[in-house]
Amino acid sequence: SGMAESLGVEIFPGFAAAEVLYAEDGRVRGIATGNLGLAKDGEPTDNFQLGMELCGKYTVFAEGSRGHLGKQLIERFSLDAGKNPQSYGIGLKELWEVPAANHKPGLVVHTAGWPLQPDTYG
Repeated sequence: SGMAESLGVEIFPGFAAAEVLYAEDGRVRGIATGNLGLAKDGEPTDNFQLGMELCGKYTVFAEGSRGHLGKQLIERFSLDAGKNPQSYGIGLKELWEVPAANHKPGLVVHTAGWPLQPDTYG
């Protein structure tokens, strides 16, 4: 972040983007942060601060895979038109204690996507 800031990039950590802001011509002009200092019931507390509009020539969305704003941008601009559907990968490690009668030392079973259908990635 220090290198980016030395080049003139403004970074606002600690403020969640709540909404995408659009210019009259439909392009993204920035984001609005959420309001701060709200009680559990949504009512303002003594620490209430109205959210800010942060606008710029460029807006970088770095909220992870298909974040809440990213989903809106994908739909609005048809960013997934003609593309493969989103796929996800997950790695799991487990330690099982199994009865000795069920254990075969050195046995490895690769399921290669089982029980998915052959035409489904996984």
